[in-house]
Amino acid sequence: MGPKDADGEAELKKRAEKLRECAREARALARRLGPYLDGPVKKATPRAATGDGKGAIWQGPFADECTAKLQGHQRTLNGMGTALLADATRWEGQADELDRQAREKTKSQAGGS
Repeated sequence: MGPKDADGEAELKKRAEKLRECAREARALARRLGPYLDGPVKKATPRAATGDGKGAIWQGPFADECTAKLQGHQRTLNGMGTALLADATRWEGQADELDRQAREKTKSQAGGS
């Protein structure tokens, strides 16, 4: 086998490393993304609704509407963070597969030469 196969092996390894790098970045982002609105939602949620017996920070239809929207955004971000973690796991699996293919190319070259 010629230089083209060597390039193929190097390219597979390069793609595997890039996938792992993206997976690391995705995990870091997901750790920040998921809980991003937890603090604001906790502050916005009326205290009476949380059961601690104290009065709400704000009350009324506008407060209820805004808090509900904020909670919806919080659920969306949590879902996005979870999906991003799943993608990162899938990318690492693909990187492992690319590494396996690169090893097979190396073995086939060693055996075929």
